[in-house]
Amino acid sequence: MDNIYYISIFVILVFVISYNKITKYLEFKKRQSYVDKHNSYIGVLDYYLEKAFDIIYKDRILVYSMSATKPDEDDIKKISIDFAKLTYKLLGANLIKEFIYLYGDEDTFVFTIIEFFNTKSEDDEIKQSSIDQIMEGSDDQII
Repeated sequence: MDNIYYISIFVILVFVISYNKITKYLEFKKRQSYVDKHNSYIGVLDYYLEKAFDIIYKDRILVYSMSATKPDEDDIKKISIDFAKLTYKLLGANLIKEFIYLYGDEDTFVFTIIEFFNTKSEDDEIKQSSIDQIMEGSDDQII
């Protein structure tokens, strides 16, 4: 009877250790596949970020760019949050889960989205063109 008890404990212990090792191995393989396919994931994310930016830009930022002005800080915060929400909506639940796994947590993923928006909106070519036109017009008036 004692032997059955010890054998049962041994079998359970071997099962738990094996399960733990297999789980860690599968997690490692999953992470490795994300590393191997990193460029593909970034390409998909970039597509949706660009699409969301185009929509937000035309709807909320173009007016400021055409007048060569910049939205105030509160507007920028609201617009960037709307951009993140739109990006989430375009990605859908399954891709969001994949990207959160890729980036480690949701905060890091959202930070990446907002950072894309901030960088892209700072490099606004239409606003720069409008500023250049205004400056050229003021140079003509001085002469």
